[in-house]
Amino acid sequence: MARRVAVVGAGMTRFVRRAQETGKELAWEASREALASCELPLDRIDAVCLTSAPDAFDGVHMKGEYLSDGAGAFGRPFIRTYVGGGSGVFTAIQAFYTVASGMADVVLAVAEEKMSSTQPHPQGAFLTIFDNILERPLGPNLLWIFALEMNRYMTVHGIDKRDIAAVAVKNKRNAADHPAALLGQADITIEDVLASETLAWPVQRLDVSPISDGAVAIVVASEEAARQITSDPVWIQGVGWNLDTAYWTNRDLVFPDYVANAARMAYGMAGVTEPRKQIHVAEPYDPFDYKELHHLEGLLLFDKGKAPEAARDGVLDRKGDLPSCPSGGLLGVGNPIAAAGLMKIAELFWQLRGEAGARQVPGTPERGVAQAWGDLMQVGTVVVMGREGPPATATQLETPPAATPGTSLSDAEFRSATGAVEDEIGARYAWDAGVAIGRFLDGLRQGKILGRECRVCHRVLVPPRMFCERDFRGTDAWVQVEHTGVVQTFSICNVRWDMQPLDEPELPAVIAIDGSDGGFLHTLGEVEPDEIRIGMKVEAVWKPVGERSGSILDIAYFRPLRGDPRGSRSERERASGSLPGGDVS
Repeated sequence: MARRVAVVGAGMTRFVRRAQETGKELAWEASREALASCELPLDRIDAVCLTSAPDAFDGVHMKGEYLSDGAGAFGRPFIRTYVGGGSGVFTAIQAFYTVASGMADVVLAVAEEKMSSTQPHPQGAFLTIFDNILERPLGPNLLWIFALEMNRYMTVHGIDKRDIAAVAVKNKRNAADHPAALLGQADITIEDVLASETLAWPVQRLDVSPISDGAVAIVVASEEAARQITSDPVWIQGVGWNLDTAYWTNRDLVFPDYVANAARMAYGMAGVTEPRKQIHVAEPYDPFDYKELHHLEGLLLFDKGKAPEAARDGVLDRKGDLPSCPSGGLLGVGNPIAAAGLMKIAELFWQLRGEAGARQVPGTPERGVAQAWGDLMQVGTVVVMGREGPPATATQLETPPAATPGTSLSDAEFRSATGAVEDEIGARYAWDAGVAIGRFLDGLRQGKILGRECRVCHRVLVPPRMFCERDFRGTDAWVQVEHTGVVQTFSICNVRWDMQPLDEPELPAVIAIDGSDGGFLHTLGEVEPDEIRIGMKVEAVWKPVGERSGSILDIAYFRPLRGDPRGSRSERERASGSLPGGDVS
C-alpha cells in the first residue's frame, strides 16, 4: 500500500516581468527558501523533481539538466516533468509518487520559468505548440485559441462579460496583499477591465496574465519523515491528471473534460464525494479570467455555466463561501507558467497551516484543491490537500517573506550594462506530413476535403488520421466530406503574435465541417466582424487551381454560405471556384 505523503515546506521568489537572475539562480532562491522554511539541510533531500515549460523559452535544449544544479539535484536522483502549464502541479504529483512508492523519503519539487528570454515576445516560442502542418501556416496567435474557447463558453451559457471580469478584479485585489506579487491592484474595478484594450475579442488586456519570471519549490516527505520535520504537515490526500486529444478543434470547448477527469481521480483517492461541501479553498489555474470559472466547473465545484454567478455574487471572494485564488492567482501574482502551477500547491500549504498572512481565508480550512492546465487546452492536473490534524496556528505569519529575491529589469536596463547576451538560433525544419495528413493536403490541392472513417465509433475524422484515438485501432476508409460547415466559435484579433497592433483584424474560427465529426482552425473572409456569429453556415473559398500547393492555405478562407445550404455540391464548387476531384476510395 502506498505511504502517506505530506508537504512540509515551501518557498517562492517574487514574480517579476523580466528577472535579472538566471533560471538557475531563480531555482536556487526558491529551493533555498523551501528548505529554510522547514529547517532542512540539502543533504536530507533524497531526490529532486523539477519542471519548466518549453525549452524554446530559453533556447537551451535539455533544460532540466541545465537547471538541475540550481534545484539542488547535484549527485541525486533527478527527473524533469513537463506538461505545459500543467507542469507545476504535475511536478508535485511526481514528487508525491516518488515518496509514496518508497523510492525516497524526502523530495524537493522545484518549478522555474523565465519567459522573458524569448525575444521579441514569448509567443514566438508558444507558436510552436500549434500543429505544424495544418495550423502554423495560418499564422496563428496564441490569443486566438483562448479567445475562441472564451467566446464558445460565453455564448453557450449566455454569460455576461461583467461576471467574467469580476474574476480579474477579485484576483488583482487579492494579490495586493501578496509580498511576491507582480500585478496586485487594490483599487481595480470591473469598469477598468471592460475598458481595457481588446486584444482578441472577447479577450481584453486585463483579462490576461502577462509575461512573468519566477520560481517556486516545495518539500515533500513520507509520513515518518514529515513527523520528524514538522508538527504541522499538510497531507497530499489525492492526485489526478488527464490528457485530452491534441485535436482541440474536434472538441466542444464549453467544458474542460480533462479537468473533470483529473478531479474525479484526485477526489476518489482523497475520499471526496461532495466537492462543493468538502473543499474549503480552491486554487484553480487562471491565466485568463474565464479560465478560473471554466476550471471551477471542471473541478466539479459548480454546475456547468454556473461559476460566473458565483463570481458575481461574491462566493469566490477571499471571505466568500468558497474562496478561489485567495492568493491572487496568475492574474494577480503573475504567470511564470510552470512556477505558477506549483505556486498553487504552495499557497494551499500556507492556507491550510494558517500562514498566509494578509491573504489568509477566514476560519480554519481543512481541505483545498489546486489545479493547473496546459499544452493545447488538453492537460488537467489536480492535487487535493488537507490538514487532518489540530487547528492551524493562530500566529499570522507572512509567507513567503516580504523581501523575496527576483530583480525586475526594464527594457532599457536589460539592454544596458546588466550583462545581457542576445542570440538567435538558426535552425530550420522540413516536416513530413504523414500518411493521413499527406493525403488530406493532396485532396486540398484537388479541391476536396477528405476525412477518415472509424466504423467502431462511427465517426468521420477531420482532420483525418490513420488511427482512431478513442478506439485505438486503424481507421477504415477515406471519405470526401462537404466544403461547407458551421462556425463553432470565432475571435476578432487586433494584435499580432508579438502583441503589435494589426492594421486589419484577423478573424480566426473553428469550423465544424459538414459530413464529419470534426473540423479545423481557419480564418473567415467576406464578412464584417460584427456580422459573425456562432452557428453561422460557411463555405470554403478555394485558391485558383494553379495557385494550390497542397497546403491548408489552398482554402483561402471561409465565407458565409451563399444560396440554399441544401444546394448541390457542384453548385457550391462553382460558387467557390473549386474543381471536381478524383476517386477518394
